[in-house]
Amino acid sequence: MKHMIISLSMITSLLSLTGCQSMSSGLGTVAQNGNAGSLDGAYNLSDIWVTSVNGGSAGFGYGAVNGYPGASASIGIGVPKHIKGYWAKEDENGPGFKAYYRISADIDSVLAEKKIRALQNYYQTFKSKWGRMQVEVEQSRLMVLYTQGCYDNRVDCSVRENADPNGYVIRSPSDSIDVAVLFDGQGESSLTPFPGSPYDERSVWVEPFRLANKITLTDTEGNTATNGRDIGDLTRIQGDWHNYLGEDESGKSMYRFFHIDAPINTNIVKEKIQIMRKGLAHKYFATFSYIEVDDNGNIKIYYRLVCTNNSKLCDSLEESRDTAFVTRASKYRLDILLFEGKAEELDAPFEKVSDPQ
Repeated sequence: MKHMIISLSMITSLLSLTGCQSMSSGLGTVAQNGNAGSLDGAYNLSDIWVTSVNGGSAGFGYGAVNGYPGASASIGIGVPKHIKGYWAKEDENGPGFKAYYRISADIDSVLAEKKIRALQNYYQTFKSKWGRMQVEVEQSRLMVLYTQGCYDNRVDCSVRENADPNGYVIRSPSDSIDVAVLFDGQGESSLTPFPGSPYDERSVWVEPFRLANKITLTDTEGNTATNGRDIGDLTRIQGDWHNYLGEDESGKSMYRFFHIDAPINTNIVKEKIQIMRKGLAHKYFATFSYIEVDDNGNIKIYYRLVCTNNSKLCDSLEESRDTAFVTRASKYRLDILLFEGKAEELDAPFEKVSDPQ
């Protein structure tokens, strides 16, 4: 029994040690500075985050960037294990964006650590206490690079003999410095902003306003929103409300009760919005999911663009009217019909039936 207790204790210790090694890196902080740039022109990097095996994270959403290595900032991060974020390609023919991208991907942290160690021991004499981590985009492609910052024209960057037998160290995209590629992957791309991204916060607006909190929209990400909240590509509309009719002969209040719980064709929604947005500088337009409800329970949902800060850009709204889907509400506003339906009229308030247990 004594031997069994000792064996179990040893196993427990080994498992604990193995767990610690798999969750963290002995390198600690490997980069105190960061860059965010591009390999093919101007981009906007809005919200990009790298997380490390040690539990830390660093943001690379530096806004407008162009070229390698791009904008820089102080960070402080260990061996990376995951990257997530959004970016957009600037339109070289005018203001705004012409494509949108997002990514959420794991990074092979074991391999990344090997590459970092290889670069840390790569040079004969050059030593840098802290390296630099770089996020570079090229359309839907995203790379995470690591460098020690040894520039040939500044210091001695002579390489140790047999310093990199695995070929982890390569030249940077500008051929100006040695780097190790910690991640090289493809994100998703879209002609319109991804729902829930920093590039597409569509505010819900309900008319008449008295129904503001009575009607709820749901998007493809599972988010729900009522009046004043943000929503993405629509999948469903739900609501319960009543209209006051007046009093009967006895003085009792009379109402018409309505209920709706209906799907919305997301593919049609996306197609219509893409048609309307073609050629528009999205970042200059406020966007809304605009719900109109009449007294008979007829419902229409519009996607609305509002031009607020540049009259010349507002003229471009005219260019997007060449489709049967679009109606021009005013000089500075453009609507496109996404959904049309009718709520069910009831004799009494709707009572939801509980799901069977």
